[in-house]
Amino acid sequence: MTLHERLVEARGVLAAAGIAQTEAAIDVDLYARTILGWDRARLLVERQAATPPQLEPQFSEWVERRRRREPSAYILGVREFWGLEFEVTPAVLIPRPETEFLVEEAVGLLPTLGGADVADVGTGSGCVAVSLAHERPRCRITATDISTAALEVARRNATRLGVADRVRFVATSYLNDVPGPFDVITANPPYVKDGDKPALAPAVKHEPEVALFGGVEGLRDITGVLDAACLKLKPGGWLVMEFGYGQEEQVEALVAARAPLTLRRVRADLQGIPRAAIIQRGA
Repeated sequence: MTLHERLVEARGVLAAAGIAQTEAAIDVDLYARTILGWDRARLLVERQAATPPQLEPQFSEWVERRRRREPSAYILGVREFWGLEFEVTPAVLIPRPETEFLVEEAVGLLPTLGGADVADVGTGSGCVAVSLAHERPRCRITATDISTAALEVARRNATRLGVADRVRFVATSYLNDVPGPFDVITANPPYVKDGDKPALAPAVKHEPEVALFGGVEGLRDITGVLDAACLKLKPGGWLVMEFGYGQEEQVEALVAARAPLTLRRVRADLQGIPRAAIIQRGA
């Protein structure tokens, strides 16, 4: 069997499981390249050659895991975020492209040369905290999560990416018992409504529920982050927080109900969907 025939066969397995053909093709090619250590050009050149023996059994194992709708990021064990490669495991939420907006906005609020105190609430894989440490080497960053398993992944990412000496990881809810105050707080809290679980894509259901679901209205952890910001932001400090589809008005109301905070603007994603709130604490 040629390599091309083996890849076509694997795509058919994924397509039969309900995975879109385009997505199946991307997954299968990625698995093959990763296992063989090839780039796209070599994979194309070698397609008509015999299937390399070193492809198996890992290739078949990965295709089977994907057939069961396990996300490719967990299968490969990595996901790119902010141009960096992060380890991901089922203990952490898979970093999304839209969450890069948190990094972008926070970087713009932090001094280029001077130091600042930053907190990342619900750090998960550490993608936001580690990216900020990478961009602003003089900042002091505290990253919190209630999941000790997630914090272990985040610590490993900080070490792999050379910023372990500048990120402190704390197992806690929000910023409880974490001394502040902070110049900038970032947060990507759980914001999916509990009742929306059946409607989630099959791959998403493999991700940790603690990082996805935010209560009946999806606002429990958004409220917790806002309360933490009231207590732990420096006067004039900033909160950059992601929220879910259709939650803009609710976030606006929650911020308006907290006198120290002012919603300065809302950042939309590349599809024009409101996605992040940029909030300032009064002086």
